[in-house]
Amino acid sequence: MYRLLIVDDEAFIANGIKSSVDWHKLGIVSVSIASNVRQAKEEFQNQPFDMMICDIEMPQGSGLELYEWVREEYPQTECIFLTCHADFQYAKKALSLGSFEYLLKPVPHDELKLVMTKLIEKIRKERESATMVAERFWQDVLSQAIPSNLNKMMEVIDKQKLPYARSMRFLPVVISIQHWEKSLTARDAQIMEYALRNALKEVVIQRAASAQIVRINPDYLLLVFTQDLPPAEGCDPFLKEIKSRCRAFIEVCNQYLYCHLSCMIGKTVQAHEVRDMVEALMSFKKNQVNIVDRVIFIEERLKKESQIPLPPMHVWSELIKQGNKKKLIDESQQFLDSWKRIDCLGAKGLQQFYQNFLQMVLHTLQQQGLRADEIFSDHLSPERILSATRSVKDLQDWVRDVLEKALFHIGGLDSSETVVERIKRYIAHHIDQELSRQYIADYIGLSPDYIVKLFKKETGCSISDYILKERINLAKELLSMTDTTISNVALAVGFSNFSYFSTLFKKEVSLTPQEYRRG
Repeated sequence: MYRLLIVDDEAFIANGIKSSVDWHKLGIVSVSIASNVRQAKEEFQNQPFDMMICDIEMPQGSGLELYEWVREEYPQTECIFLTCHADFQYAKKALSLGSFEYLLKPVPHDELKLVMTKLIEKIRKERESATMVAERFWQDVLSQAIPSNLNKMMEVIDKQKLPYARSMRFLPVVISIQHWEKSLTARDAQIMEYALRNALKEVVIQRAASAQIVRINPDYLLLVFTQDLPPAEGCDPFLKEIKSRCRAFIEVCNQYLYCHLSCMIGKTVQAHEVRDMVEALMSFKKNQVNIVDRVIFIEERLKKESQIPLPPMHVWSELIKQGNKKKLIDESQQFLDSWKRIDCLGAKGLQQFYQNFLQMVLHTLQQQGLRADEIFSDHLSPERILSATRSVKDLQDWVRDVLEKALFHIGGLDSSETVVERIKRYIAHHIDQELSRQYIADYIGLSPDYIVKLFKKETGCSISDYILKERINLAKELLSMTDTTISNVALAVGFSNFSYFSTLFKKEVSLTPQEYRRG
C-alpha cells in the first residue's frame, strides 16, 4: 500500500493527474495534493509519502528545493519531476538529487501510468530487500551475533545502509502467540505467520515506515518501532497509540485468524539496549502464562505468583489402573481449569506439574508391566516440555493426549487384538499424516525393529509397503467416488508433494490419477 503526493501550483493540472490514473489498481491507497512548497511540507508532517510527483517551477519555492528538503527529512520518498521546459540544467539538477524520472508537461496518461508502474516496482523490490536485511540485523542482535555495543552496532548499520541513526531510540513490542483454535500443519503455520505479519503491518505499523517485524521463533514475533525524539515524560501519546493499535490487532486475530496472543510493550531504549529489553519482555511473559488476549506494559505491576493447588496424583494413578477414562479426563481437565483463574501463574508451576504428572503416569504403567519409557519417549524432550507448558490450555491438551495413550495401553492388556491388528488400525487412523516405524512403535510400546520383523513375518510384506498400498487404495476410492481435487486427494492420503504422489500412483496403478478418474 503506497501514498502519493502531487505538488503543482496549477490546480487543474494537479487534479488532472489525480484523475488520469486508476491509482488503486497500482496499489496507491492515498493521493494528496499541495499547491506550493509550504503546503507540501505540511502534508509530509501529517503523514509520510512513498512517492511525489512535483512541478519544478512554482512561485513560492521550486520543486528542486522541496525535494532537497524531502531527501533530508524523508529519504525513502521517491520523486518524479514535471516541467514545461526541456531545460538541461533542470534535468541535471533533478538527476543529481536522485529523482526517478523527469517528464515534460503535458504528460500523456499512458506514459505517466507506465512510469508510475516502474517506480512502484522499484520501491517494492527495494523495500523487500531492506526489510529482509533489517530483520536479519535484529535477529543477529538478539542472538548476540552482533554485540550489544552501540559503536559496533553503528558499524553494521552503516555497512548495511539501515535507516537507523545513533540518536534514535527504539520501542520493542513482543507478540506472544498463545494458541490457535484450529490445529495447524507445518504448511498452515507458515501461511498463518504470513497472515499475522500482514495484520501487524495494516493494524499496528500503519504508516510507520521504519518499524520492523522480526521473527524470534514460532511462538514469538518482535515489533521494533523507531523514535527520533527523546522519551517523553509521564504519559506518552505514542505509547497510548501503540497500545490502542495492539488491542485492535488482538481483536482482528481473534475474529479472523482464530489466534489468541498477547502484546508486551517495553520501554523506549537505545539500540544497544534492545536485546536486554526483549529478553525482559519474554521473561515477563513466561512468568505470566495466563495473560492471553491482553496488551501489557512491562512497567505495569502485577500481583506476585499465587499459591498453586496441588493435583491429586495418587487418585489419578488409581483411575488409570481402573481404566476409568471419562472420570480421569474430566477431573484432570477441571483441575487445570481452576489454574486459569490464577492471576499470576508462572511457567515454572506448569513445568513442575508436567514433570510430576508424567512421572506418575510412567510409574503407573510400569506397575502394570508396560514399557512406559518407550511409549512416552517423545514426551521426555525439552522441546516437548516447552510446547506443553506455554499456557494452561497447552498443558490440558498434553494431559488429554498422555491419558488417552496410557489408557489405550492399559486397555490393550486384556484385549484379544494382536500387535499386527493394532498396527493396521493405527495406520488406518493416521493415513493422512506422516507415518514412520518410530511413530508406530511409540504408539504400540515396542521397539521399531521388533514391530518391523513381526509385521513382515505375519503379513508377508513390510510396513512401508503396506502403508503405500493402503494409501493408493484410499486414493483410488476417493478418485472414483468423489469430485474432490487431485491435490486434496493427495493430502488426504498423506502426500504433501503432489508430483511425488502422481509418480507413485502411476507406478502402482499404471495410470496417472487423472487417467484413473476418467477411466
